[in-house]
Amino acid sequence: MKPQEIFDVCHGRYRSLREFLKGRLAAVNLDTPSDSYHWRPDRARAEEFCADYEMIADRVLSRPDWKGRRKLFRVYFLRNCEYHRAVTLTGVSEGTFDYWLNEVKKALGRAFDRAGLFPPGAYFRRREIAEVTPPEEALEHSDGRFASRAAD
Repeated sequence: MKPQEIFDVCHGRYRSLREFLKGRLAAVNLDTPSDSYHWRPDRARAEEFCADYEMIADRVLSRPDWKGRRKLFRVYFLRNCEYHRAVTLTGVSEGTFDYWLNEVKKALGRAFDRAGLFPPGAYFRRREIAEVTPPEEALEHSDGRFASRAAD
């Protein structure tokens, strides 16, 4: 999968979770049943995903020569500004804005993939798995020594 597509998937999940966290959900018609089940993570997991998304993006875009791209990301992706308004607020031409937009998507798509934010389903499954108990061989003795595999 291309880095831009990875970014688009992660950004789509980020936007839907931000709306979920703000409490805005689509209107519900109780007379007609839902088309399908809409999974929602618990609030803490949704907040973790959003925080990780923003933290990874901030770290990747913190290069001094990418100051404009960082501003583009905050205005266009985080604040969800309309395209022409975002171009004006970023202070560059449309051509430069489009070029930066593609660079930001590539860089962040790679970073999201490396950090484990993609695919979002795996991100949530990984955190929902119960803690695995260590095998008996790795258990620590009461005196601080670790048990060995070989039987004495």
